[in-house]
Amino acid sequence: MATIHLYLVRHGQTELNAAGRLQGIYDSKLTRNGIRSAQRLSRMLADVHFDAAYTSDLGRAQQTTRIITALHPEIKKPTIDVGLREFNFGGLEGTKNLWIVGQVRKQLGMGTFVKLVLSKERFATLLWMFNALDKTRAAETLVGVTDRISRTLRRICLFESQDGQDKNVLIVSHGLVLSAFLYQISPSELPTRLLKNTSVSRVDYDDRQFNLIDINITPTRRS
Repeated sequence: MATIHLYLVRHGQTELNAAGRLQGIYDSKLTRNGIRSAQRLSRMLADVHFDAAYTSDLGRAQQTTRIITALHPEIKKPTIDVGLREFNFGGLEGTKNLWIVGQVRKQLGMGTFVKLVLSKERFATLLWMFNALDKTRAAETLVGVTDRISRTLRRICLFESQDGQDKNVLIVSHGLVLSAFLYQISPSELPTRLLKNTSVSRVDYDDRQFNLIDINITPTRRS
């Protein structure tokens, strides 16, 4: 069976990222730093021949994709896939990150809060907090977002492996949704602060299984 090498990229820093606000289905443009970092990532990946590229339907992911594919003429047109969009924060969209932390700390108490942050289940706890704090009850759940991204990536891999050839596939998506996918594969490998902007993680798909190869690799300033 063919092996599909997935290059999972988080988009570059955006204006809302820089402002420290939750950004799910809300969108904003890349900052200058975000653009420069995406350009460095593009150069870092320049020697990789991509057989296909997929991007979230949100603007920040598409902007990052255009920067990366500028050095990849073999990619004629990336495929836009709504299944790759970011976690939906519901009524918390645009909320300050520090406000979320303060609310959780107040409700749980400092001791319990610290234990949860340091625990192996911190990512699951993080998504539970978003869901619990969202009064509109529109925020996605861990199970919901994990199922969505896993089904999306499996569908892409099955489609790309139809001809029986090994392929390199670029996936440009978002921090929480990609973290949910990687947490399912190997929870202990997920960084405490999740995935950095313009990081790339490598996952191979073969024999109907996902295998983590690299996680949260970022370009250097000299890239």
